[in-house]
This record gives sequence, C-alpha cells and structure tokens, in this order.
Amino acid sequence: MSPSSSGPIVADKTITSASNPIYATLLECLKSKGIKEHQLFLISGSKTVGEVLTRFPKSARTLILSTSMLEDPKVATEIAPLIQLAKSLRGPQGLSRPGESENKLSVIALSKPLFEKLDISGTHAPILAARTPEVATVDLSKTPEGLEVLCALGDPANVGALVRSAAAFGASRLILLQESASPFHPKAVRAASGTTFLIDFASGPSIRALPGQLAQKTAVGPIFALDMFGESVDSFQWPQNARLLIGEEGQGVPEPERFTALSIPMQNGVESLNATVAASVALFAAKTSRSRTQG
Repeated sequence: MSPSSSGPIVADKTITSASNPIYATLLECLKSKGIKEHQLFLISGSKTVGEVLTRFPKSARTLILSTSMLEDPKVATEIAPLIQLAKSLRGPQGLSRPGESENKLSVIALSKPLFEKLDISGTHAPILAARTPEVATVDLSKTPEGLEVLCALGDPANVGALVRSAAAFGASRLILLQESASPFHPKAVRAASGTTFLIDFASGPSIRALPGQLAQKTAVGPIFALDMFGESVDSFQWPQNARLLIGEEGQGVPEPERFTALSIPMQNGVESLNATVAASVALFAAKTSRSRTQG
C-alpha cells in the first residue's frame, strides 16, 4: 500500500508470508551472522525507537509494525507520533527492501504471528531496523585515545550492559575482542537501552593474544584488568589515556601477570562481582579520577 504524501502513513507494504524476502532478511537479523551479513540490527521499544529516529535518523532503515497495532484504535493512536516521525524522515517513496537506500525510510506492517517472532523482547511495540555503525579494526600498537574498553564478554545482554556503562561514564570506544558477543544483537541492544549509537566500536584480537602482544610490544601497555589483588580502583590515579580489559565472565583474563591489576574493594566473604557490575564500578572510578586530574 502506498501512502499519500499528505495523509497518514499506514504502511508501504504489508507482509503476511514467512517466505517473503524482506521478512527473511529481518528474521536473520536476530542473529549475529545475519546482522553482519545485512549490516542491519533491530531496535525495540517505542521510547528507544523514537530516540534513534530523532537523534540518529540517517541510521534508520525500516519501521516495523504489526497489523494488530494498526487495527487497535488505542494502540494506533499511541504509535501515531512514531509513524509521523518516520514520515518526516522518509523519501518520496517507501523502500521495497530494508537497507536498500541511504536516504529513504520504509514502513512495513507484519501479520501478528510474523511480528511476534521478530519481537523476541516481547515489547509489543514498533521495531526499527537500523544500519550498523562502522566497526574499524583497532591498532593496539598505537597509544589509546581516552579511556578504551576491551570487551571479551560472550553474553549479548552483558555486552549491552557494558555499552550502557561505557557510554554513561565517558569511555571513548569499546573494542570488541574475538570472544565478544555482538553489541548489535537484539538482547545487547535491549540492555544498552538506547546507548548503542553513543559510543564508537572497534574490533580487536582474541583475548588470548593480548599477553603475547604486550610481551612483543605490538600492543601498547599498560592494559588494566580487574583482579582481587590489584591496586584499589578508588585510590588509583587513572591516566587520561588508558585501556581497561573486561575478561570473559567466570574465566577472567589469560596470563594475568601481563596486565596491570586493579581491584574493587568489597566486604569480606564476597569473592567477585558480575563482570558488567565490576566494569561499571571501575569505569565510574576512572571517570571520577580523570575528572579530578582535568580539573
């Protein structure tokens, strides 16, 4: 269905078949392989979708609705501002395939069963397919610029939580090591709560390669890592340019003696924190320390 240029948008296209190529593309974007192949990722939740459309409109590709949303007057009224925002950003015609053009935004409606398969977070709200930001390969032989976080977390939800903390506490970029889950996985995007576009990403080597790179000086040290026996993060004087390594959940970092250890003071009887909680504490300490130095 083609919308009138002056009337309200219903949808450029309504899809009811699971074999439709547009739907197949979107479904593949629920997994890291499909995200990488199509350079698209899915954002759910009306608030987050609205923020992305407002702040990062050039990244938006397809606004995805359920036909049941359009059939329910109350829900249709609630999502009307998102649809009108999409209308203000789109070109003169909708797209036939997500990601097909740099300058146009399509609006599609899926039958309720198809939409529910795509809505893995169960938000029952519009979903936005957006273009993944560019992820360059990092050169660890160069001095870090600002506070760079190296991430080896394999759980997408943990990666999303780390993205949120890194953005909140002023990290300059998140370096995704080979063990890291994709920050564009739907679970990661959900946990990041609208911060995915607020931080730069880069790809890096395996966490297991880092000790050798430090030894061979192909990676600039020191690289800070959290450990029970390091200097306390609350008294450590963080340099303005630094790298913080967040190891795999439950496994820590390989050859820890190669890294500069920092610890988080805790009550007796508590051995460790969840990796993302520990990272958040360290990032907050780094922000506080670096702010004092700058001041």
